[in-house]
Amino acid sequence: MIRLLLPMALLYTLGFNALASEPRLNQIQVIGTHNSYSQPADARVFTVMDPLLKPVIDGMMKQMPEQMRQAFADEHPHAFDGGLQPALEYRFPTLDTQLRSGLRSVELDLNVDHEGGRFSDPLPYRLLRAQGVHDLEPLHDAALREPGLKTLHMVDVDFRSSCPTFRLCLQQLRSWSDANPGHTPVFVLLEPKFSSFTTAVTGATPVQPFDARAFSEMDASIAGILGRERVITPDDVRGQQPTLEAAARAGQWPTLSAARGKFVFLMIVPGLNLKTFAPYLQGHPNLEGRMAFVQGRPGMDHTAFVMIDNALTRGDEIRALVGEGYLVRSRADIDTGEARANDTSRREAALASGAQIISTDYPFTPNIFGNDYVVKPFAHGLRANPVNGAEGIAQPRP
Repeated sequence: MIRLLLPMALLYTLGFNALASEPRLNQIQVIGTHNSYSQPADARVFTVMDPLLKPVIDGMMKQMPEQMRQAFADEHPHAFDGGLQPALEYRFPTLDTQLRSGLRSVELDLNVDHEGGRFSDPLPYRLLRAQGVHDLEPLHDAALREPGLKTLHMVDVDFRSSCPTFRLCLQQLRSWSDANPGHTPVFVLLEPKFSSFTTAVTGATPVQPFDARAFSEMDASIAGILGRERVITPDDVRGQQPTLEAAARAGQWPTLSAARGKFVFLMIVPGLNLKTFAPYLQGHPNLEGRMAFVQGRPGMDHTAFVMIDNALTRGDEIRALVGEGYLVRSRADIDTGEARANDTSRREAALASGAQIISTDYPFTPNIFGNDYVVKPFAHGLRANPVNGAEGIAQPRP
């Protein structure tokens, strides 16, 4: 009897109607971090890279089609304000420390390195050493020399990481999960890197686009380190529905009880350029047998996960998508702008939108700007979704 009463009491605490049917994975809301592995860049990197990259960035923005420029401004209103460094002023503890604090989403950028060592000697460190600078912020040299996917944000600019290989990141997640059996579900956002504007600079580190081998390595690493039994995959959601999207819209997400102790991997599609994801989707139109969900647009067979970063301008759209059964990620702050200004409007809009995953760069106080801006993790790691998870459950459209 005690085992039955405790979860019921916890549901009341979290804001769920315990007399209604048990909440499902899409009826919760969690707080997570953006670029969760990030460690502060050596400030001297920007002194050598900003002059080299400014003409590249200026040219890129001038050549950007108007529709793309508007979308970029909506998602990154503070990008490149004052150079690269201001938008990168955030820092995080290790992944397991973040999860211990109650955060339930992390974001990892994945870079291809089949041979090993591609990112072990970044361009600015070479330039600085040539100037006689040798007390540079350290890298995980041994790990970077190993073959396999690397976790870093921006080649030759923002490359310091608390878990520089994808396998190390997964091992941190596994260790925490082992120590916290039955934990509330964790959403892991993955952004495969296909290119970087930094490569336009002479001597820059080349970026190898994600290919079938890299996607296979990604899935195999997840299954091998975490174990298939700890991952909620598209196959677990689709069931007998004709498409993955139909299953999401029918509300076939696992219950919260079934999701305990598990991870959900969600792949970000940069620029929503799904052609680059052909190696992952070809032969798997509904992500059959795959370990991760893939960002898409409503109406696509594989779409169960949608990403809308700006809840200030698209809050109504997010609420509608959540009501229809999709998982949505939004951001409480972007490019450090909100935190610098202690502006909570985007944070409040994101929380109210019902997006299940709210990402922030500032989950702890004090923040590095010395003001009160923070997006605190929820008690117990989650709360009832304000759109579809409280007294009633919004019904998908027919």
